[in-house]
Amino acid sequence: MEELTAALTGLEAPFRTLVDDSEWAHASMEGLVLDIGTWWTANARTRLQPQVTFSDAFSEAARHQGGVYVEGYVWTDGGPVAAAWCGQGEVVVYGPRAHAYLGVPLSPHFCRRTQQRNGTAAVLMSKHPKLLPLLRDGLPRGAVLPGGKPGPRSLGA
Repeated sequence: MEELTAALTGLEAPFRTLVDDSEWAHASMEGLVLDIGTWWTANARTRLQPQVTFSDAFSEAARHQGGVYVEGYVWTDGGPVAAAWCGQGEVVVYGPRAHAYLGVPLSPHFCRRTQQRNGTAAVLMSKHPKLLPLLRDGLPRGAVLPGGKPGPRSLGA
């Protein structure tokens, strides 16, 4: 967890100085995930895959009662990787094989609206220019669902 937090903080750093005085909600997508993301844990029942596409994770979330679609970063192969998974409670139900998971559980309505507007399967991790208002203003009400354990910035890290 500490490695993932440190890596994302490093990736966010160059942008942080640009937005500190601008009153933007988040400096970058890495910053957004650090600010509002939650930790998820894989267990023995998690269906781990070598790679999981954003659309597969979204479909899995719809298939699981109480499942949520999560986008964020995982720690794998010694570095942070943008990823998506299906979570339930604090557990990764279906997702990529990784050592740590930090992500934002997103509502289906917000996901579908963003996917249709941007033409991408990824919602937050697409790096689409139309996502800049989310960094400036923050995610809209109802976009984030409960799930996971408190993230690094909510713990004061």
